[in-house]
Amino acid sequence: MKKLIHILLVLVVFSSCKKQNDYLPTNFNYKIDPVNITENVNVGAYYYNYTATDWAKKYTNTPEKGEYSALNATIMEQHRQWADLAGVDFFIFNWNGAAGDPLLSGFVNGRTNNVKMVINYNTAHLAVSNASPLTGAKLNTMINELKTLAANHFAKDYYFKTGNQPVIMISPLNLSAGAATSIDFQTVIPAVKQALSATGVNVYIIGEIGLGWLPPARYATAIKTVDAVTLNNWSTDVYDRSVFFNAYLDQNWKNWTDSTNSWNVDFTPAIFPGYNDKTMTPASKMYDLGGTAAFYTDICNVAKRNMGKKRMVLINSWNNFQLGTTIEPAKEYGNTYLDITRKQFKVK
Repeated sequence: MKKLIHILLVLVVFSSCKKQNDYLPTNFNYKIDPVNITENVNVGAYYYNYTATDWAKKYTNTPEKGEYSALNATIMEQHRQWADLAGVDFFIFNWNGAAGDPLLSGFVNGRTNNVKMVINYNTAHLAVSNASPLTGAKLNTMINELKTLAANHFAKDYYFKTGNQPVIMISPLNLSAGAATSIDFQTVIPAVKQALSATGVNVYIIGEIGLGWLPPARYATAIKTVDAVTLNNWSTDVYDRSVFFNAYLDQNWKNWTDSTNSWNVDFTPAIFPGYNDKTMTPASKMYDLGGTAAFYTDICNVAKRNMGKKRMVLINSWNNFQLGTTIEPAKEYGNTYLDITRKQFKVK
C-alpha cells in the first residue's frame, strides 16, 4: 500500500511540473500556412487622434515622431506617406459628432497621397437608450449628419469606395444589455440607406462590433441589415486563446465567415501586430499578445483565409500606442509592420 501511495505521489509531482499548456488539445496548435494572393487586398487602418491628454497616459512603444498632434500638418503628411509605403488603402476616422471634423479636414488638407479615408459613424453622441431609442428626431439627426458627411466627403476622390459605393462604418452594432432596444437596426439601416440614396449616394455599410470572440448568431438580426461586419477587438483574458492565438482566431473567423456568407453579408477581419495594455493598466487581466514579425505575419494569413468577397481587411490600429496594436513606425520596431503589411496584402 505504501509503495502504491509513493507511486501516486511521484505521478502527481511529475504532472504538476508539466507546463500548463501541455494539457491543451494539440489540434488547436496548428501551423498557419502562407496564403498567396493574385490580386490586391483592400486594407484599412484605424486612426486615433492623439492629444496631449492621451500622451499623458502611459503607452507602449515609442513613436518615431514623438508625442505628436494628429492635427499637425507635417505629422499627417508623414502618416500618409507611411500609409502609402505600407499599401494601406484607407484610414478609418471615428466620427462622434462635429468635434471629429478637424481631423477629417487635417487628413484632406494638402493630400497628394494614395491613402484615402473612411468615416466610422459612432452613435454614442446621439445619447440613445431604451427609454429614448434611435427614432423620430434622433434618427433624423443621424440621417442629416450622414447627409452632411456625404456632401462634404463621400463623393470626393480621397474617400474610399468599393466599386462605386462609398464605405462607411456604423458603430456599435453590439448593444449593451442595458440598451438592447435602443436601436432597431432593421429600421435604422434601411432608413439611412434610403435617405442617402435619395441624394444619389449608394453607401456600403460595415457594422462594427466592439468586442471579439462573440458568436455571430448573437447579433444576427443587426448583422443582416448591413453589407459587412467587423469585430475590432480580439484581446483576450483566456489563457488557451493567448497560447494558441492565431489557431483559435482562425477557427473563430471560419465560424463568422460561414455564418455571414449564409446571410449574404461580408465578414471583414480586423487584425493587429500585438496587444499589450500593461503599461497603461498594470492590473489588466488581458494577456500580452504578439508584438513580433512572426505573429503579425501569421495573423495576416489568418485574415486572408477568412476575408469576404470584397477582399477587405482592417488593422486595429495605425497608432493606438496605449494598447500596443500599432503599425505606425516606432523606435522599437521601425518600419517592420509597414513592410509586412505591403508584402502580405499587395501583389508584387
